[in-house]
Amino acid sequence: MKAKLLTRVNALIGLILGLFGFSCVSCVEYGVPVPVAEYGCPYATFEAKGKVTDENAQPVQNIRVQIKKNEQSAFPDIYTDENGEYNTFTYNGIFPLDSVDIIVSDTADIYAPDSVRVKVDYDRSQVQPSDHWNAGSGSVYQDFQLKKK
Repeated sequence: MKAKLLTRVNALIGLILGLFGFSCVSCVEYGVPVPVAEYGCPYATFEAKGKVTDENAQPVQNIRVQIKKNEQSAFPDIYTDENGEYNTFTYNGIFPLDSVDIIVSDTADIYAPDSVRVKVDYDRSQVQPSDHWNAGSGSVYQDFQLKKK
């Protein structure tokens, strides 16, 4: 009876610590595995780039670009430049997402809006092996061709 109670209490404590972001990994010290508690949240560097053109493949300026996750705007709106590019939008923080929605809309109301869900690709080649929470660099590249209303 006592063993079952202790097992359940230990499982409950592990669950609570897991919810708060604690985990246990093993390190080797003097050839002996030693559990080490870590605290943190996954994070990554995120970048979105692309180009917006019209039906004649001409760049379109001042198109609003929204990057959303789960129906919420994840980042401030950005606008295309004179070359139709939205580029070097970089965000560092608690991130790793599988995908984001990119929504483009014309501020002058000449072109119809467009949107797409894009898979985020992560590169962990520059991450140190000891940095367990770093998901690396996530990036998306998406071009749009808008049609007139």
